[in-house]
Amino acid sequence: MGVADAVVPVSLALKNEQYANELWRYKNTTGPQRQYFQMGLAAVLWRFLALHEVCVAAHCAVPGFGVVTTVPSTSGREGHPLRTMVADVVGVTRDRYRDLLTPTPNATALGRTASPARYTSSALWGENVLLIDDTWATGHHVQSAAAALKSSGAGSVAVVVLGRHLNTTFGDTATHVEQARLRRFSWDVCTLRPWQHG
Repeated sequence: MGVADAVVPVSLALKNEQYANELWRYKNTTGPQRQYFQMGLAAVLWRFLALHEVCVAAHCAVPGFGVVTTVPSTSGREGHPLRTMVADVVGVTRDRYRDLLTPTPNATALGRTASPARYTSSALWGENVLLIDDTWATGHHVQSAAAALKSSGAGSVAVVVLGRHLNTTFGDTATHVEQARLRRFSWDVCTLRPWQHG
């Protein structure tokens, strides 16, 4: 199974903390509250990609990503706000956005398994694809999507996720989070080049 050539989180999203809360609220609230969180996250994604998409392309040894798409919901959610953000709001992605992926009828039955059978993809002819998702927890949805894109003819597939979800009560996660806090967040640093370069 082909998996993503790079997985790049914008930031950690710690359970019960602000960023994880915003990633939940942007799709689970309605009205002005949803719009507020959606626009804030769109601004985060826009700024990050404007600074670091070139890093992702360099890591994948490609000149760039001609196609951008998102991981669709397998829960039957209509009009997913991530798709709206990437296709309509974020300036650096909207002109390249294509709806490529569709969940298969048995997508939810696959559980926590990465499988190319979770999605079908429109045909691609070697295009490099930037695949956007909101949260990485286990990675089974986004890696399934990457596999479907590759099996349909994509060249390089790189994933950017808004938040890497972590629960600090699980295993030694708290230790890793404390080490990450020492480095502090900076727009000028990405996970692929962990030094100032923006």
